[in-house]
Amino acid sequence: MPADRFRGSSTAAVVLYTRTVVWCIALLVATASPVLASTEEVCFDVALRGGETEICVDVYENPRASRFGTTVLTVHGLTETAAAWGPLTEAIFVDRRLGRRVRRVIAIDLPGHGDSPIPVGLPGGVLFGDLTIDDNVSVLIQSIRTLRRLGLRPSAIIGHSMGGLVIQGAQGALLERGSSLSKLGIRRALLLAPVPAGGQQFTQPPPADLTPFLLFDPALGSFLQFTPEAAPFAGGFTRPDGTLAAGTPTVEAIAAFNGPEPLMTLLQLTDQLPELPRPSVAEGGFALRHGTLLSVVAFSQDVLVNPDDLDDLYDFLIGRRGFLFRRVDTPEAVHSMFISDPVGLLRELETLPLMLQ
Repeated sequence: MPADRFRGSSTAAVVLYTRTVVWCIALLVATASPVLASTEEVCFDVALRGGETEICVDVYENPRASRFGTTVLTVHGLTETAAAWGPLTEAIFVDRRLGRRVRRVIAIDLPGHGDSPIPVGLPGGVLFGDLTIDDNVSVLIQSIRTLRRLGLRPSAIIGHSMGGLVIQGAQGALLERGSSLSKLGIRRALLLAPVPAGGQQFTQPPPADLTPFLLFDPALGSFLQFTPEAAPFAGGFTRPDGTLAAGTPTVEAIAAFNGPEPLMTLLQLTDQLPELPRPSVAEGGFALRHGTLLSVVAFSQDVLVNPDDLDDLYDFLIGRRGFLFRRVDTPEAVHSMFISDPVGLLRELETLPLMLQ
């Protein structure tokens, strides 16, 4: 199946099923009662390495929003899952600026993460551990196309960390084909602490000993899997002094946010494979002429992605100096602030209504 062709049969290609789960947003808001939002899980097939795999997304519907509100697609980072976007989704739905503007949040599980099954039986003996960030780029492009065919039509996209790199790579790949994210309906892009595209400055933290978390399975290959107890200290919630940010999730919550990661993806991300650089995009790949308005957010306490690298990355991506780069500078501004302090993050991002309208 071609990489950009959805299998399309209503009986076999799309597994669309609804978990009639109603969840209550438990944030305290001075002027609003809790918002009840329904969630739906949508699954479909995509092409992967000459074979196929199933991708699942969580669709959160906001009953307070206008029916003309924005649909936002979110892309998680390394070892994360779609569930990691739950806290930010809740905060957006009850936010006085955004609650009426954002109609829907669609959180994708990349291959083998969360509810997307680990691919097996791929041609050529390709195992889960062999998958790369470039595979995620292909999956994201196909998923956007499929969501459009299903009538969900995301018009904004948010990526965190590696997810931000996947979005950059998707724009680069599309531009090389004479297309763009804008031509797929994506008119706004927000990158939270993104890993910079290939060729751009990426000041990495000192190497950590990940040996205890590297696993091997004959059917899956080699992959990284943090234990829930270790995950908070893997960098997402730690400040430079080693302390954990306020709001760091409990071990039980971390278990839902945390998934396995192919070893090849990790090696590519950390520049350990010269023959496999990070996905790239040309300078000005997000210039206004390409139709997608870009914002980049850096976090002052981030120990995984140096905030100083991201100001330059933003200028490279839009091809000039711009006004939609934001450095969040608070004691809680850690790499995964969108999980640990989503309300504080929204409070700091004055430009967010522009990005999600």
